[in-house]
Amino acid sequence: MGIFAPDGKLAGFLNALGNLIVLNILTLICSIPIFTFGASMTALYTMVMRMARKEDGKIISEYFKAFKANFKQATILWLIFGGLIGFMTFDIWLLRSITGTFGTVYRVILFVIILIFAMVLIHIFAVLARFDNTIKNTAKNALLFCVGKLPQAVLMLILTLIPAILLTVSYRFISVDFLIGLSGPAYLAAIYFADLFKAYEEEETVE
Repeated sequence: MGIFAPDGKLAGFLNALGNLIVLNILTLICSIPIFTFGASMTALYTMVMRMARKEDGKIISEYFKAFKANFKQATILWLIFGGLIGFMTFDIWLLRSITGTFGTVYRVILFVIILIFAMVLIHIFAVLARFDNTIKNTAKNALLFCVGKLPQAVLMLILTLIPAILLTVSYRFISVDFLIGLSGPAYLAAIYFADLFKAYEEEETVE
C-alpha cells in the first residue's frame, strides 16, 4: 500500500486534519454568544473522542446533535466555573496596583485557583461528552479524574493553553488558531481521555 493510496496514512491524516478544521470553525461560531461556549466545547470533545476511537460519523450533523444533547448541563457548568474564573481574573486585574508581599501572594493564590478551575473545566467537557450523569456528579467525577491524574491534568491544561500562548508570541499564529486552535489540542487530549475513560465505560457496559 503506497503512502498516496486512498486508504493510506497520508489520506487518513489529511481527512483527520480536514475534520479538525471543520470542528474548530464550528466551535468558534457556536461560541460567539459566549454563554454557549460550554456546549460548543462539549460537542467538540464528543467528536474528537470519536475520532480518537476511529469511530466514523458525519462531522457536522453529529456535532450539532451533541451540542443540543448537552446544552443544558454544559451551559450551567460553564457559567459556574467560567464565571468563577472570570471573576477571579478580574479580581487579579483590580489588585494589580497593590504592591508588597500581601498583594503578590494574594494574586498568586488566585492565579493557582484559576488554573485548578480551568483543569476541572476541561475534564468536565470530556466527562459530559462521554457519560450521561447529573450536573453534580459530572462536576464531582471531573474533579476526581483531575485530582487522581494530576500530572496528566496539568498536561491537558498546557495543551489547551498553547494556542493562547502562541498568540502572545506573535499574532501571525492567529490563522493557526482559527483553523485548529481549539480542535487540535482537544484531539490530543481526547487520545488521553479515551484511554482514561475506557475502564469506566466497560464497567457501565457490564452493569
